[in-house]
Amino acid sequence: MARIVKFCKFLVPPKIQVAKLRFSSSLQKEKLFFDSEVQNLLNRLTGLDYDKVFHRRKLGKTPERPIYQFMTEEELEEAKVVIAKKAEKKLVMPPVMEERSAASRVLEKDELLTGFDTSKYVFTDISFGISDRSRIIVVRETDGTLRTSNPDEQDRLNQTYFPREGRRYYVPAMFETEHLKSILEPAKYEYVLDRNCVQFEPDNPIYIRTCNTVYAHINEHRHFDALHSTRHYGPMLFNFCWNKQLDELLAHLVWNDRLEEAVDAIKLYKKVHPDCKTSYSSSSEDLVRNFAKLNLKSGKVNMALEKLLESKKTTETILSGHGAK
Repeated sequence: MARIVKFCKFLVPPKIQVAKLRFSSSLQKEKLFFDSEVQNLLNRLTGLDYDKVFHRRKLGKTPERPIYQFMTEEELEEAKVVIAKKAEKKLVMPPVMEERSAASRVLEKDELLTGFDTSKYVFTDISFGISDRSRIIVVRETDGTLRTSNPDEQDRLNQTYFPREGRRYYVPAMFETEHLKSILEPAKYEYVLDRNCVQFEPDNPIYIRTCNTVYAHINEHRHFDALHSTRHYGPMLFNFCWNKQLDELLAHLVWNDRLEEAVDAIKLYKKVHPDCKTSYSSSSEDLVRNFAKLNLKSGKVNMALEKLLESKKTTETILSGHGAK
């Protein structure tokens, strides 16, 4: 045992300190995403449809049987508070982050260890109470170089010692681009994004690529409401604003007479891009019209707005003709 301890000390100098975080070189996107005002806007836009939040999911488990019981008004109000808290917990959004760097940091290079073995040595701190992202893992290469682990090695070793339920040791085929595009449809969006969250860290390149592929498919086919009242709706909106692709979503909101949501989406866009052109407007219609004219390339939003106003005017004319107020 003493010889083993001495051998380990020879491979890993005790005085070397490893930096805790080496993943993202830029924190601009995640800081903006977690800004309190941005979070409030995203939570408002996400909506709260209890039927959708608590719909049954096919998880391979036997579903619990519903329980029916009589309640007083006081008990009913207490139950509503409990349900609201559960719904809020289910709608917590996954973080939006920049893609991590694949680089590792060289700690030392000992030429005396060159050719010592044909395999690398990996040293992992398996102490409890340490987050996976800050866990110290170092690698001794066969040429004597001691370096920090790269992100893929970090994920693999964390999964080895502290496995997460549902996470595979390999990349499932569904996340390959050609397979992913073939299964995308409104009924599958939430499932794919949920599996994405389980399988990968939010700054993993495959995680980000999968999210972008799903969002692009939704934007192309205008299936925005498929993610409404889910935890993925907010990150999708943030992605559209970040990439200046708000045209289709804004037109969808306007056409469905959801002007308050359209105004919140514009506020979010202005928060992400403070230098965008704006003008003061006294009404929601004028705000949407001016924003679309100054910042969006297509005229879809203003066309949708004109059709909405025309439809409202026609409805009012019909109702007034029948004596309705």
